[in-house]
Amino acid sequence: MKRKTIGVLVGGITDDFTRLLCHGVIERAKTLDVNIVVIPGKFLDREYPETSDIYYEYQYQTLFSYATKENLDGVIVASSCIGCFATKERISEFMKRYLQMPCVIVAADEPDQICVRYDNGAGIREGLNYMIEELGYTRIGMIGGPDSNYDAKERRRTYIEVLEAHGIEFDPGLYVEGNLTSESKEVFRDILDRNPDMQGVFCVNDSCASGFYEELKARDILPGRDISVMGYDDIEWATQIYPTLSTVRADAGKLGSEAVNLMVRLIDGKQVESKILPTEFIRRDSFCKKGGSRKRSKNVIEGYLSMNHMLSEQWEERNKTQFKMKTFIQKVLSFDRGNDRSYGEILGTMDWLDIENAFIFLYKEPIIHLIGEPFELPDQLYLKTKDLKEKVSSVITVNQKVSSSNLYDFESLGVEGAGIYVLLPLYSNEILYGVLLCDLTEGVLVNGEFLGNQVSAAVKMINLLKTNEEIMKRLEESMAILQKNNIMLDNLSKQDPLTGIMNRRGFFDRSLQLLKECEEQKRTATVFYADMNSLKIINDRYGHDEGDFSLKTIGDILIKSVGDNGIVGRIGGDEYCCLVLGLKDSDAADAFAEEVYSSFEKFNEHCDKPYKVSVSLGNCQIVEYNKKGLQNAMTMADEKLYEVKKYRKKDVVKVKN
Repeated sequence: MKRKTIGVLVGGITDDFTRLLCHGVIERAKTLDVNIVVIPGKFLDREYPETSDIYYEYQYQTLFSYATKENLDGVIVASSCIGCFATKERISEFMKRYLQMPCVIVAADEPDQICVRYDNGAGIREGLNYMIEELGYTRIGMIGGPDSNYDAKERRRTYIEVLEAHGIEFDPGLYVEGNLTSESKEVFRDILDRNPDMQGVFCVNDSCASGFYEELKARDILPGRDISVMGYDDIEWATQIYPTLSTVRADAGKLGSEAVNLMVRLIDGKQVESKILPTEFIRRDSFCKKGGSRKRSKNVIEGYLSMNHMLSEQWEERNKTQFKMKTFIQKVLSFDRGNDRSYGEILGTMDWLDIENAFIFLYKEPIIHLIGEPFELPDQLYLKTKDLKEKVSSVITVNQKVSSSNLYDFESLGVEGAGIYVLLPLYSNEILYGVLLCDLTEGVLVNGEFLGNQVSAAVKMINLLKTNEEIMKRLEESMAILQKNNIMLDNLSKQDPLTGIMNRRGFFDRSLQLLKECEEQKRTATVFYADMNSLKIINDRYGHDEGDFSLKTIGDILIKSVGDNGIVGRIGGDEYCCLVLGLKDSDAADAFAEEVYSSFEKFNEHCDKPYKVSVSLGNCQIVEYNKKGLQNAMTMADEKLYEVKKYRKKDVVKVKN
């Protein structure tokens, strides 16, 4: 049979509750040989101020779309955590998509659904009873959480019930609502400012208690001496802080373990029922002593020294972790090309987190996803690279396409045996690139969001490099086309549009090149200046089309006359210039001119036009083989032309016999 794959939907992976829940899930999943995919989609309807560092964390919510009945056998959902900022109606709407498949809800009580939750009342009652009965307190406050959170609501209800059972009227001024985290600083200040006579405080969880401790410390108020403080969860911090925190032991690991048990039975079609797990009160140093003095204790200094020692050890461990992080950042951005192989270089940097299996799935094209917009999972993703037992390999293009319904087909991905994985979004601000699927190790539980951020930055960089390379390629192609077009434009700029021969610019440029060759080869070069006879008469009597015909004809005859021994250009209007090579002296130049005249006479004899096309020629041999020499020769040839023109016949109209 195919190995079962179970999704675990939580609000995050770095908070204490989720970490402990995952420990229980992992432990039980290994014994049952099932795959686990933890999907930390953050929190529904949480407000993300645009100026905050967490504004773009809304992208985590897209992960919830990756949990479907097509790719998972069942889901475990921490709905109260995910919906701690949402209304009950919003949570119910969110849960609809998962109730169509085997589903177990943890840390909540939903009618007609399979749930695993704490007995919130037992441990809380025990702790509050101690404050009231043993310490004689009547002014007990509570820092709670939103009513949308099942646990917070139940713990508030128990708090009120215990007070009333002892004849103490519930005082709304002694209750404040926080956000279940240590960041509710305004709430902590509010309850202390309004209740200077408060004797004890019940914090909805240990995370809340840790933030409350900081506020007490800022006011020089010491738990266990000046006030009694009780938390809930009994996380590791509770035994390490000074003074140690009295709390309710509610093992989130047992929640996770039991949830996996129920889920496997559900998938197998067996009958299951919801479970309630017991809790117990653990009294520690944050409770004042019965009948004790509220004066400063002699053990305070010792307590602070003990705490400082613990902090010193934590600081040393933190420094080691920071060094690993810096090394990781350097490695993860070590690529220099924007191709698929670069993704493999990313996965090759994760050994510091003990990750053995990892996969990068990307969309065909990055997706722009704005806050508040619904997200629809594409039908296809592209597996760019995978790391199996520290063996990284890029996936060839033809094998990259993976259906989103087969995303967790670990056997097809090459994984041997069951595994525990986490799914992390790869994004940069509004742009989604895809997801990272990797082992959920202890290191990832602590640094998972940091890992996701760095891999996202690397993927963004690869995309930028890829885009840059594509732009450079197109630029090179454009440059080649532009160069070709420039050559064509350059040729056009040197060509006379009417006759097709060179214009003045083209004639000058080419003449200077030929003169340089003539100087090297010691050849002669002669300039012939040609001017059409009677262009105005032809235009006026026969029309400009006939004038244009005459100008084209002159160009054709001059080209044929010069042949391979030189070049011809139309200098402007009815003026032409020829550079003829190899004419030894003035006699040879005059002979060439006579040949040109003869060519025009033969043309006119055979042409049926009513007019004659003819030119007058003046010539000058070049002395200096440079630009100045060329210009001087052209000037001299032009002057000789007008001398010749005085004696040329002006008969333009053919005489009929």
